[in-house]
Amino acid sequence: MASHPKTSTARRASPRAGAPAVFAAVFALAGVGAGCDSASEGCVGPEILPHLSPLNLGSLHPLPAGATPEPGSAAEVPLEVTLFLQSTCSTPLEITKVCVVGDAHNGDAGDTAFTIEGPVPATVKGGDAAAVRLTYDNGHVNRDLDGDGVRDPDNVAIVIESNAVNFPTLIVPVCAAIIPAADDATAFVCASPVTVAPGTSDPTLCP
Repeated sequence: MASHPKTSTARRASPRAGAPAVFAAVFALAGVGAGCDSASEGCVGPEILPHLSPLNLGSLHPLPAGATPEPGSAAEVPLEVTLFLQSTCSTPLEITKVCVVGDAHNGDAGDTAFTIEGPVPATVKGGDAAAVRLTYDNGHVNRDLDGDGVRDPDNVAIVIESNAVNFPTLIVPVCAAIIPAADDATAFVCASPVTVAPGTSDPTLCP
């Protein structure tokens, strides 16, 4: 298995019924957990291979009325990303909670844009990986909230709680923006709404 966590992207029109079963099937087809290298030696406990870089999903356009999403395209919402988290030691990794923090589209905490599912599986033996699926979608374009002439992206954090000794609370910053169909994509930097130091845990972040 590769030494770094993977992500894959796809789009879907709406939430699917029986999501855990479908998610497990996608997970299996991706080949995660099959033919991995053996877990690292010298571990003092379970460890998780984190996604050290933010997930910048870029600028996306609204889906035109009546249009059907094209799987694999990242031009329009909804956008789906699957994040794979590897267990790198022989002691099984137990993922206890996964949530999204800071989801407030256009600064409105009552208007969310991210949906998270997983992990699949929650118990990960050494050398295997768990999958977490994130979907980004909203019916309104991002606005310029600070008056600098640039639409402000949605900045959130995926929080992963586990028994990993290296990252018991793993933070994965994610950013994305929805822009009008006539606008060109603009570059922006992900800014996580929360931070947790390696080797420390903050159980208050996820409900």
